[in-house]
Amino acid sequence: MTGIEKIVEKIRQESLEKCNAIIAEAKDNGNEIVLASKMKAAKEAEIIIENGKKEAARKEASAKSAAETISKTRYLEVKNAIVNDIIAAAYERIENLEPAQYFELLLALCEKNVESGEGVMYLSKRDLERVPENFEESVNSLVYEKGAVRLSKKPMEIENGFVLVYGDMEVNCTLRAIFDEKHDLLRDALCKELFTD
Repeated sequence: MTGIEKIVEKIRQESLEKCNAIIAEAKDNGNEIVLASKMKAAKEAEIIIENGKKEAARKEASAKSAAETISKTRYLEVKNAIVNDIIAAAYERIENLEPAQYFELLLALCEKNVESGEGVMYLSKRDLERVPENFEESVNSLVYEKGAVRLSKKPMEIENGFVLVYGDMEVNCTLRAIFDEKHDLLRDALCKELFTD
């Protein structure tokens, strides 16, 4: 082998060694990069999974809260409907009492609501047609200490009950007025009776 060939061979050998060293270093660096990337990806995946769990828990709690709110609202709606139905049924039942019982109720209402002085009691057309014969006397025997009540022969445009008139003052004793006035008390009493454990 000539001198030039030896030099070329030596350069080639040195180059090959340098290339192999660079390749080995690149492999080591590549392995480190891959390992670092894998570790970084694993940490990021862990964070994503943890955030996903937190979001899922938040959404579950929110859905549960919304379901509870809907359930409570529906319960209150049903409760209100039941109470309203009972109040309406009580109103209808009183309105449709047998005449003897109905007019006994009117007497009791009159006794509680009569004012001092001379008053006029107005009934509905229906009630005026079925009023007991001695009703006016029965009223006055109950209220004589406060005054007197005359039963009007003219009906008033009311459904039931009566209206007492003392000059410019009216005392509304229709069932609707009484039920409206006592509505909250009735509702509270029914709720306590029906829905308290």
